Amino acid sequence: MSTPPARLLHFLLPLSLAIILTDAATPPSEADALLAWMSSLGDPPELSTWTNATSLCSKWRGVTCDSSGRVSSLSFRNLGLAGGLDKLDSSAFPALAELDLNGNNLSGSIPASLSRLRSLSKLDLGSNSFDGSIPPQLGDLTGLVELRLYNNNLVGAIPHQLSRLPRIVHFDLGSNYLTNPDSRFSAMPTVQFLSLYLNYLNGSFPVFVLGCRNVTYLDLSQNTFSGPVTDALPARLPGLRHLNLSSNAFSGRIPASLASLTMLQDLRIGANSFTGGVPEFLGSMPELRILELGGCPLGGPLPPVLGRLQKLQRLYVSWAGLVSTLPPEMGNLTSLYFMDLSMNSLSGSLPATFARMRKMREFGISSNRLTGQIPGVLFASWPELISFQVQNNSPTGEIPPEVGKATKLNFLYLFSNNLTGPSRRRSARWSTFSSWIYR
Repeated sequence: MSTPPARLLHFLLPLSLAIILTDAATPPSEADALLAWMSSLGDPPELSTWTNATSLCSKWRGVTCDSSGRVSSLSFRNLGLAGGLDKLDSSAFPALAELDLNGNNLSGSIPASLSRLRSLSKLDLGSNSFDGSIPPQLGDLTGLVELRLYNNNLVGAIPHQLSRLPRIVHFDLGSNYLTNPDSRFSAMPTVQFLSLYLNYLNGSFPVFVLGCRNVTYLDLSQNTFSGPVTDALPARLPGLRHLNLSSNAFSGRIPASLASLTMLQDLRIGANSFTGGVPEFLGSMPELRILELGGCPLGGPLPPVLGRLQKLQRLYVSWAGLVSTLPPEMGNLTSLYFMDLSMNSLSGSLPATFARMRKMREFGISSNRLTGQIPGVLFASWPELISFQVQNNSPTGEIPPEVGKATKLNFLYLFSNNLTGPSRRRSARWSTFSSWIYR
């Protein structure tokens, strides 16, 4: 065969090169991309419906398509998948809006190539074992509304690029090993749910948070933030309903400005270094359902105004240095089902008015200085009671026979008191307790 003329070679060579480059740039089909990823995971049985013999859009587990037949959602929540994401070709999914891999055993780094998923509105990689740093390229996902990377092993500074996500509403990076973002991390005015709990964040209250003016849920707990909580917080975040600053090193008084958070339902600020007593303004926050102040050296009395919190369900003020009697007004907490006032210096007797707390399930007031008799009416009035702990006090008299009326009671701790009888033989109910301690 004769050699092609030079003029013909001059024409064919660029054409062949163009064909090769075009073929290399063409992404695989969505089915081929998923099958390749499945192979990298070891062909898990949970994805056994993924075969070329079945319809991608109607038969493949976890795959949803839009009206044009393009993959719009990949949801493989809690399937026990193990492996990584490096073999998932993001370029094959131009219409993917949702990627949910929560609750698997996936590991390795989060690939920067996920930033090619330009239609993505939800990315949930929570509760896996991803490590390495967060790719700053995720900040290019301009349509992202929900970002969940919590409960992984991610390290390094939080990339400032994430703060420029223009539509982000749900932002959860909790339970990792992340450190402070640099000063370029700006406010996120669209975010409503902001969780950075259990990381290695420190310093004063983060300034960028105060610019997230639409936040309703804020969790900065279990870090090492320190110093006072800024008085400006309520004015800057007026819509807060859930505020968790617990287990940090915040100090000073609990800001009185918090009283202006009229929609606040959940306030958890325990395990800090707050002082100055339990503030009375808390009694003027009518929407509170959860109030946790335990583990702070607050001191002072338990204010009677807390009895105004008609919607309060959980009250935790253990290890707070409280010195007072128990206000009878707290019997007005008719929605309360959990109370822990243990490890304080509360004195006097248990008020019989507490019987009005008819939803009470878990009652703990151990290691205080209580005296007097335990009102039997409490057991007769608390039909849902499962735990009653008053050990390490000084009540006197007989154990109320009404204890037998608390038919759901499993934990009765009465040791290290000055109580007498009745013996267990006086009530068959004693034998059904999971934990019965009296001596």
